[in-house]
Amino acid sequence: MDYEEVLHAVGSFGRYQKVVLAMVSLSLLPNPFLDLMFAFTQYESEFHCELPTWMNVSKNSDDYEKLLNLSIPWEVDSYGIMRRNRCKMYKIQNISDDHRTINSFNQSDMIRCRYGYHFNDFNSATAKFSMVCADSWKAALAITFYMMGMGIAIFSGYISDRFGRRPVFLATKFGHFIFAGLLSMSWNYTSYLVLSLLIGLCSSNYSAAFVLATEMIKTKRNLQVALAISVMYAVGVISSPLLGYLLPNWRWFLRASFYIGVLYLPLIWYFPESLRWCMVSKRRKQSIALMKKIAETNGKMINAELIYDRFQSYQINKEQRSARESEMSITREDRSYFLQWVNPTMRMRYIGVCTSWIAACMMSYAISLYPANLSGDRIINKLLISLTDVPVIVISYYLPLTLGRVRSAAILYLLSGTSYVISPFFKKGNAVLVTSLILVAKTTIQSAFCVIYLITNEISPTLVRSTSLGVASISARVGCIIMPFLMLAGKGENEYTPYVTMGTCALVAAIMCLFFIPETENREMPDSLEMALKNRRIYGLNLRKKFESTDKGTKIHVAGASEKYNQSCA
Repeated sequence: MDYEEVLHAVGSFGRYQKVVLAMVSLSLLPNPFLDLMFAFTQYESEFHCELPTWMNVSKNSDDYEKLLNLSIPWEVDSYGIMRRNRCKMYKIQNISDDHRTINSFNQSDMIRCRYGYHFNDFNSATAKFSMVCADSWKAALAITFYMMGMGIAIFSGYISDRFGRRPVFLATKFGHFIFAGLLSMSWNYTSYLVLSLLIGLCSSNYSAAFVLATEMIKTKRNLQVALAISVMYAVGVISSPLLGYLLPNWRWFLRASFYIGVLYLPLIWYFPESLRWCMVSKRRKQSIALMKKIAETNGKMINAELIYDRFQSYQINKEQRSARESEMSITREDRSYFLQWVNPTMRMRYIGVCTSWIAACMMSYAISLYPANLSGDRIINKLLISLTDVPVIVISYYLPLTLGRVRSAAILYLLSGTSYVISPFFKKGNAVLVTSLILVAKTTIQSAFCVIYLITNEISPTLVRSTSLGVASISARVGCIIMPFLMLAGKGENEYTPYVTMGTCALVAAIMCLFFIPETENREMPDSLEMALKNRRIYGLNLRKKFESTDKGTKIHVAGASEKYNQSCA
């Protein structure tokens, strides 16, 4: 008796599974609030150099404006709008304090702000910790620490496999809320950095919840599970600008995320363990109790002890057969991901997918976390960026059905890279066009990521498939760690740097897809290196070419690929 038959006996998609799916979906709704928190906590309001204390003038008086004009130069920003210089002021002449007057500024000599900064509002962490001008690197470093936490969280999968889905999910879920509350009370910049890292580390609650949900139902239902979770996550993304609008103060934005956690306390008592994990881990007592509970909820009558014993017998026989087959047909290269890099064909495929992941994650996070780079109000910009998640779901599902996986990915990378590269060159001429181009880039790059996630899964041999996805994910995190400093390099005279760099990376990914990654549509996923190398269906410049199967017995990719594909879109 295999696991699919176990589910059929206890009820494959009954009331119990629907309740679990509802709990998982609702639990992931607030995740985007913290995944995208820096867009609401580290925004830059208008600011300028603070005036020296000996100019004892009320900030609400007319004289204050006159003093600002005498002490701070004006400049034209990237959109062609006149504003006061944010980081420089005129130098004060070298005279004694007793003789200083409003005419003591030397307007032919500019220096960095000497007396601090004056912000129009102090609602952001940027203002609280003065993360501007020469200290702008502090804001970039905070995002980098968060991304590092997300990178470390990749290894939580091992802990989940070892100790179960439920404890990992609950620990990271409530850790998310608790650390958000602590971050809202950051007392200095160091605490702000450390807590940002810990919040990123707890982001793994998404994968633990997703895996548990898919393991509680039959494989054919995975697409429905993925769609439900993706839609709920998108609702959270679209809701985040509303929360940012209602709670403009960064501390209260984070406290709201902490208070939301109180609503999820019932998960401690009602969130179940994965039946599949219990069965495979040979936890007899826990498996039998869980099967009885599922069957009772679904209105089924079962002999749980007999089902458990039959499943274990099936597993033993399966392991013995697999061991015999492995000894006969599996090579060292099939088992080792890094040994496959010796093969030039596989090496270029893996480089192609890693480059594609880097480009997708860098650009997607750059647009999402820096809405102020668009013209207009930052909250409206964030709402527009969030709404792009809706067409992403449609495009990433239907376009590959029409054009195939690789051709779709290449076209999407080409559109996103081109839109992002050219967008800054229109800032002074048409701000609306710039916003439109960046929204197009966000939609297409996110759609491209959904497709490349699926391709990465389908070109890798079975025994290194998880490793392949893990290496690609780590590559993407490296790109995300670099991204904040690219955005920092784009401040001032080098404003084109991040756009050109990340856009070019997307264009390179498009070329790599076309020339080095084979089409996987209507082809069985490879079980060995030999099977992977047989797939040589490369498009190149012949975009109209149609490929037929090169092997007999070719079949459409398994449902597990669709599961991971839809998980990535969320």
